[in-house]
Amino acid sequence: MATDSDVNTARRFIVIQAGARMHYAVPALLDRARMLERFYTDIHAGDWPVRLGLSWWPPALRPKPVERLLGRRLPGIASKTTSVPVSALLQQIGMADCEAHLRQLVLQRGFGKANALYTLSNGDLPVVMAARAAGIYVVHEQILNPDVGRILHEERDYFSGMETQDSPERIAEDEERDRRQWNAADLLLAPSEFVRNGMIRMGAAAGKTAVVEYGVSENWLAMHSEPVEGRVLFVGSVGLRKGNHYLAAASRILHRRGVRVDVRVAGPGGPAVARHLEFQGPTYLGQVPRIRVAEEFRRADLFVLPTVSEGSAVVHLEALACGVPVITTPNCGSVVRDGVDGFLVPIRDAEELANKIETIVTDRRLRGEMSRNARERAREFTWARYGERLLDAIRQPRESVHV
Repeated sequence: MATDSDVNTARRFIVIQAGARMHYAVPALLDRARMLERFYTDIHAGDWPVRLGLSWWPPALRPKPVERLLGRRLPGIASKTTSVPVSALLQQIGMADCEAHLRQLVLQRGFGKANALYTLSNGDLPVVMAARAAGIYVVHEQILNPDVGRILHEERDYFSGMETQDSPERIAEDEERDRRQWNAADLLLAPSEFVRNGMIRMGAAAGKTAVVEYGVSENWLAMHSEPVEGRVLFVGSVGLRKGNHYLAAASRILHRRGVRVDVRVAGPGGPAVARHLEFQGPTYLGQVPRIRVAEEFRRADLFVLPTVSEGSAVVHLEALACGVPVITTPNCGSVVRDGVDGFLVPIRDAEELANKIETIVTDRRLRGEMSRNARERAREFTWARYGERLLDAIRQPRESVHV
């Protein structure tokens, strides 16, 4: 296994990442630091099936999946990118396993001039094991709290029939893959102390973990906010993990109290889950374009993310950058300072969530103070600062631990 002293100053990474997560931030940052050898992904806007088959679609008539694909623009790394667009499209109709194809491609081509590997999924374990055998330095980023399977299983038991339940055996298998991935990696990155603590609790070696908080574009800091008093915003996928049912319950509590709030939920899954009684109360906008999300932030009085399990949600950083106070839970992996930029409330506590919403929307002096604090707080979490933290963690010498 390669040591830090061997590769610390001259690492060349292969990055495996399905999807356009954080606008391809990791490979883009590594490329700017002259540390990217090759980027493997599923499909992007520059791929020929997207350019030839979808780009002709008039913008006003494009279905949302088409719009999302056309929005996957590589940030100057196209020449270093390998993708599997046909497999990605076939996967949409159940005729291919795109990520398995991507990993097989990495193994077939080998590591070439790369001496480092960056992964974000425990499904990449076969590639990680091959990298270890080849003396490649391995960095693994744990995106979600590793307890997420257990927490979500509990939630689905509480609200039976709403979402497909994973078996305890499947959850245990996933956790075992996590542990094998952690053991094989040289460096483990977590987006928050919440995730790092979960990894250590479940068996990761503390000495090879590092926290690298995410960041947002500086453009969000320039947003001119014009909040509508009492407008409460949620942005993200709608479901049990994100705690939308607790937000809905809180909105009903506030309605009974006579507190005037307009709770708006922007994200996929809204209209479907809104049919369930537990989710009724907010206005569900469905998935909206990014430009409309920006407008929602601009007009929001308060942002709420009552998640039961997360890694560290970028969306709550965007809210802070727009000067919008945030209410979330400790399980968000949040950077919110309780009572300063917003509030932290216990998971699964709709009553306390309602109390804190009422406090902010009815106390305009407090809301104004939290808004100013939120924007200042967000200056610590820009893309530039995220890049510095990521590269510092990768370059920091540390002892590899394998058991």
